[in-house]
Amino acid sequence: MKNRHLFFGFFAVFLASAFLASCLNEDNKIPPNCYDGILNNGEFLLDCGGPCEPCNHCIDQIFQPELGEQWLDCGGADCLPCSECGNGIEDGSEFGIDCGGNCGPCEALCADGLLNGNEEEVDCGGECLACPTCDDEIINGTELGIDCGGLECPDCNSSGNCNNGYEDGLETYIDCGGPDCYTCDTLLSWKIGSVTHVVLTDNVVFSWDGSTLTVGGTSIQNGLIAISIDNPPSGWVNGGSNVVNTLSAVVGLTITYTDLATTTTYGSAFEGSAGNFTIVDYEEWPNFPNAAWDTLKGILRCGYSGTLKDATGDLSISVSQGTLMISTN
Repeated sequence: MKNRHLFFGFFAVFLASAFLASCLNEDNKIPPNCYDGILNNGEFLLDCGGPCEPCNHCIDQIFQPELGEQWLDCGGADCLPCSECGNGIEDGSEFGIDCGGNCGPCEALCADGLLNGNEEEVDCGGECLACPTCDDEIINGTELGIDCGGLECPDCNSSGNCNNGYEDGLETYIDCGGPDCYTCDTLLSWKIGSVTHVVLTDNVVFSWDGSTLTVGGTSIQNGLIAISIDNPPSGWVNGGSNVVNTLSAVVGLTITYTDLATTTTYGSAFEGSAGNFTIVDYEEWPNFPNAAWDTLKGILRCGYSGTLKDATGDLSISVSQGTLMISTN
């Protein structure tokens, strides 16, 4: 009799489990990984995002005012109220938006993808690095030439030679490529503080497997950087900006830097890191017209910056003016 009770008990549990699974996965519309309690199969957060149901917008680290958020993941009818130091307003003892006084230094907000602190534009100006302009006589921001091209400046127009500091004529990029100029070199550089790190072209290592681009190299200033990015959801489109933080590591975007003098490693996957990775320009090779974006055959130029933390969360470094240019095939 006791065995019969055990048998029926186990049978009841089995039926309940089967019923629950059928509710969670009716008509096999929801992949099994979306309710297994494991972060896997391209999920953005645990059992949500990617192939699963969308994540709760109040915890996804994306500012979505169209969903009622007052600031990042807070406010409105759905989310918890915003804190005084995270409400997008200069109030209390602050002397900038969500910084100063009791809220910590403004420069800590220079790589979070939000307009806050004393910034003039997102993550630049005020306590942060100066914002790029179209009349500062240097190539910065999304410019393709000196103070021209890109998303904000006027088109580059000049004589079309290969030594004028502009992308013009039939060039693929600034003074390189096309039928008349030298082949475009691979570039990988960045700044930490006042030190500019440059990786020699022959020392840049990159791979492309059809879904993930990895690039890295050791600079002549004794720093090692590694960047990995999966196919962006919107494609390799010009001006595509991607927030870099612990959540971006889940969906295939990471930046890691190692100071070889101290052997300390800092990375965007460590808690407290924040930054941006921007696809500045992607030019397909002429023999691949209208190729699908995931073929990635051409010249790719990207910019990156941010604050990277070490594994303990106690140390950080600020990476700025990062430039990446490679030719892929």
